[in-house]
Amino acid sequence: MLIEELLKKPGFWIQSGPNNDIVLSSRVRLARNVHSLPFPDNLENNESYIIRVALKRFAAESRFAGNVRLVDLEDLDNHERRFLRERNLITHEMESSNKSMLVMDNADDFTVLVNEEDHLRIQVIKPGLQMMDAYALADTVDDELNSYVFYAFSDEYGYLTACPSNLGTGLRCSVIVHLPALVMRNRINEMMQYLKERGIALKGTAGDVKKSVGCMYQVSNRVSLGMSEVDIIEVMDNAVANLISCEDNERDNYASISRVQMEDAAFRSLGILRYARIISYMEAMEHLSNLRLGVVMAVVRDIDINVVNDLMVNIQWSHLQNNMDHIIISNSQCDRIRAEYISARLNDNGDA
Repeated sequence: MLIEELLKKPGFWIQSGPNNDIVLSSRVRLARNVHSLPFPDNLENNESYIIRVALKRFAAESRFAGNVRLVDLEDLDNHERRFLRERNLITHEMESSNKSMLVMDNADDFTVLVNEEDHLRIQVIKPGLQMMDAYALADTVDDELNSYVFYAFSDEYGYLTACPSNLGTGLRCSVIVHLPALVMRNRINEMMQYLKERGIALKGTAGDVKKSVGCMYQVSNRVSLGMSEVDIIEVMDNAVANLISCEDNERDNYASISRVQMEDAAFRSLGILRYARIISYMEAMEHLSNLRLGVVMAVVRDIDINVVNDLMVNIQWSHLQNNMDHIIISNSQCDRIRAEYISARLNDNGDA
């Protein structure tokens, strides 16, 4: 039932947001822990019950009453957990945990990740570059939740967290950016070093810091202690603005110097995506990246960028299983179904 409800809702990734030609999403997380309880790694079941009771009161009595629900992940099967993780509603750690929970807002405005690395992580995701708006909502949820949970707080260190890098405000901002021109022009390592010197991490989305899937990268603050929330967001905004400017310049250079190569890459990728019979997730993401750049640069004119964004999410294993109504049992079967799904979506979108 939960998965069916989520499938009916448009995801944040297909909504228009500021700078969405480069910035896909902005996410804000506030890490909080319950006073006097051990961190989740050492939490006993009877202690976890204390958190559950507080969250049930939050769902029933707070200003969000009637619009939020508590989902116990141990009640979900592996497919349902994977689906939630693919949507970034839970993390890899929560996917394999037996004591994690999720507080979900029915309007998809926010979630609270329960018993991941910290007891509570308030999460807000917005389309495009909207960190301050995301933080404003997270702060409102935080204040309301604090009425039902006594947070672990130190006058010297601020909010106490399982990971020292989150000490202080407990604020972690992250932005997903599409940087194909910086990758093709071999400037990614330069940008990583530039941002590192300013306390900002730029890393790939493939598990390896320097490797990305489809030229997608995550920008995030590295430190939460010694700065206010507004200061952290201002530093992040400046860092992302710099990245946007550099990517825009490299796209213009690429278009003026190698226009034919750009067109060739976009249309080759479009052809493969439309007519391939078998395609892996990694290969599909690389071609969707080329196609997305081609759409943004007006090389491919009749494909909606939101269709490309939507495909980048819906070609994952559990999403395919739901969208195509197939029980997928092997990688080879998944690659075949993925190719079929992509072809159908792109051919429905019109002739480029």
